[in-house]
Amino acid sequence: MHRKVAAVMGEIERVLAGPPSQLAFRALCAALGRAASTAALVDRCEQGLAEWPDETREAPWAAQGGPGWRLVRKLSLRSDHIGTAALPLPDPQANVTTLDLGYLAGAALGALSESLPLWTNLRAVTAEMLTEQDANAVAHLATNPDLGKLESLDLIDVTEDLSHFTPPPFRPPAGRPSRLRHAGLRAPDLVHLLRSGIAPELRSAALRIEGIEEARDLAACPELAQLEQLTIAFRCGRNGRHSLTELFVGNVVPEDDAACAEFFATAELTSLRELTIEGAALSRGSHGLGPQGLDAVVASGLIPRLAALSLNKLPLGDAPLVRLIAELDREGIESLTLRGLGLSDVTAEGFTGTYFALRELNLRNNFLTESGAQHLAHDVDLPALERLDLSGDPGGSPYYARSEIQPIGDAGAVAWASSHNAVNLTELSLAATGLTPAAVPELLSIGQLETLDFSYNQLSGWPVVERLPGRRLDLEACDLNDDDLATLTAANAELDSLNLAYNSITSAKALAAWPVVPRLWELNLHDSHLDDDSLTELGVAATGLLELDLEQDCWKLDRRPYDEPLPPAIADPAYFPNLDAIFLGVVDEYHGARYSAGYPPSAREGLARPVLRNFLAHLDLDEELTIADDRVFRSKHDFRRGLAANRAESEAEARTFARRLRR
Repeated sequence: MHRKVAAVMGEIERVLAGPPSQLAFRALCAALGRAASTAALVDRCEQGLAEWPDETREAPWAAQGGPGWRLVRKLSLRSDHIGTAALPLPDPQANVTTLDLGYLAGAALGALSESLPLWTNLRAVTAEMLTEQDANAVAHLATNPDLGKLESLDLIDVTEDLSHFTPPPFRPPAGRPSRLRHAGLRAPDLVHLLRSGIAPELRSAALRIEGIEEARDLAACPELAQLEQLTIAFRCGRNGRHSLTELFVGNVVPEDDAACAEFFATAELTSLRELTIEGAALSRGSHGLGPQGLDAVVASGLIPRLAALSLNKLPLGDAPLVRLIAELDREGIESLTLRGLGLSDVTAEGFTGTYFALRELNLRNNFLTESGAQHLAHDVDLPALERLDLSGDPGGSPYYARSEIQPIGDAGAVAWASSHNAVNLTELSLAATGLTPAAVPELLSIGQLETLDFSYNQLSGWPVVERLPGRRLDLEACDLNDDDLATLTAANAELDSLNLAYNSITSAKALAAWPVVPRLWELNLHDSHLDDDSLTELGVAATGLLELDLEQDCWKLDRRPYDEPLPPAIADPAYFPNLDAIFLGVVDEYHGARYSAGYPPSAREGLARPVLRNFLAHLDLDEELTIADDRVFRSKHDFRRGLAANRAESEAEARTFARRLRR
């Protein structure tokens, strides 16, 4: 008993002493669930969580109740796993301040509006992908007298293309001032809020502009001068023509350029410190505003005043970005994201001298080579840098898409191991960059790393290393096998999260024997078919594990047959005793469908384990495979066949394209 109490207290202290995160909060709730006497302990945790953002205090998926429930501040109804249903809106909770209603959330939004007075401390609501069919729910919320207590309301996701439907209007009656400090809306709705005096305290906005008249109308609002943060997406036209087989930067939409120029030429944004501009991705490349639009932003004089700037999925290329970089305030810029813009080493070479305050640099999904990565590592001074992302584009499920490589390779990556700019680096992302095992030991020597992403690189033949840094290690789709896993688990580590999805692992014995596993909170073995004995051994060892993913794609060559039962350890709470989420069965990652749940219907009735019943109760099965169907439908295609050759081909293609961009 004393040992159990000590373990619980140790886990709680580990959480409270570490950085705030949703995963850490789940670990705290699980520890409280194991505690014998919790009233004073919950009080102690409440004090320790006082400085944590409400966003991090999110309830475990589909869970409600337990001794840690009063510590919860956020509920999310969305499900990020294929074939799991969005959660229903629960009864009003006095402790909840933040609600994420998820996608296609009209029904949940309508239910929330009906019960809004009972959510006494609710301050933030997000509901995305609302359509014309949700007009009544949006209108009801707009006229609800309790709307005034919200401080943040997002009714659009500006990263969505939204070309096939239009969100309904949101028009609260004038003369009802609210507490809104952030709003995510279409431009005409934001204009209404500003001109009607509904949002006098607004400091942040995320908006979608669909025409030059909307841009002109919004820019004329003097209330924009009070905004400190702005996220904007121009959706004034569309050019989706592109090749599925060749790399290209993308298509400029002239209407977006014109609207962008109109808005930034006249809008009063004197308080703005953070700006994000979102384009739209194509299968390859992007479409949206181009160089003329970005030049208009630069011409407005706004760039030198910004502490944070993010440009995403826009067909820009190097020239306008070099001009933009020249306008940055070297002492004031703290965060810079240039993602999916078709930039090359030319843009990297536009960085010169010292950027004294830059803590985050994200150049993901572009076409840097080792030359650009080496320049940033050694020829520029970034004394405050903490987070660096030089990844390519992994491209989603490897069964249905190839990664687009950012070809910095080993030479570009290891330049950062000896860089003076890595002294404060805590997060490093090098997914889909053409890494090989030869680069791994030097990269693992970067001393302060907490999060390391090597995913979608060819790392079979994992090298012997003494220690794995950080709390989170992502090795998804790295072509690792059981021998590589044995080598990996010979290293010392203090990981919270390990991602081994889409590898070729058939045994968990090495994991089960690894001293690190009892402290792991999250383990992703998606698309692995583990033998029952080693999976059972893992269940004994993984005493702190919160989330386990054992799903498989329907195209996996050696996936578990539908009529092959899972080992008893999955249903027995004595194994994996700390789980609050588990994901099983067969999914189709192309069509977004679920074909099985890991247990056929005849085997589900006797399952008593709460986490398993929770998973099974929230499934959205498109069809239940019969045993006969499963035996007939056996894949003859698996992305692992020829993976090394395909990645080499993709890297060569990216290098050729990078040279073309430079010319």
